[in-house]
Amino acid sequence: MDGIRLLSPLLDGSREWGCVQVRPGRFGITYYRLVVYPPGIGTAERRLVRLARGWPLWGMFVWLLCQLWLSGQMSPWPAFGVSTAVFLTTGAVALGLSGGAYHRVRTLSAATMAGCDDPGSAAARERLVVLAAELLHADECRDRGDITAVDHELIWWRVYDRMHADKPANTQHSN
Repeated sequence: MDGIRLLSPLLDGSREWGCVQVRPGRFGITYYRLVVYPPGIGTAERRLVRLARGWPLWGMFVWLLCQLWLSGQMSPWPAFGVSTAVFLTTGAVALGLSGGAYHRVRTLSAATMAGCDDPGSAAARERLVVLAAELLHADECRDRGDITAVDHELIWWRVYDRMHADKPANTQHSN
């Protein structure tokens, strides 16, 4: 029980609706990303979606562990083949367990470069910031008791639908 509680932040994420990330890049580029899970998704289903979405990272860790262990058990090429099969199988299982929710996750991305006034990038960033702010504000209002959980989910639905309804072709894709 304590192990699950310790892993809870990793399994659940900081927000039930998804996440917003802002990270600096090289040459003055800033990357923005908003990930929104399908509204109404339960904790167990969200954990499975996060597991599947994180598979490239943890899957490579599993592959490396298999390689290290199997290198003492068999020759290099069979060890490579088994490790790769384990890597691919864990990914397929994670994707299968996540069900259709994995494919309903909506992602909005934008990138801006300091000193470059590209109107398309600025508009994509502004759209992402507005949607993220709406979700974060809804979280704050719910936590203060200003809105109910149902009202919070309605806002989540509105943002989720807006991400799909007026998406620019070059800045959004579903994962």
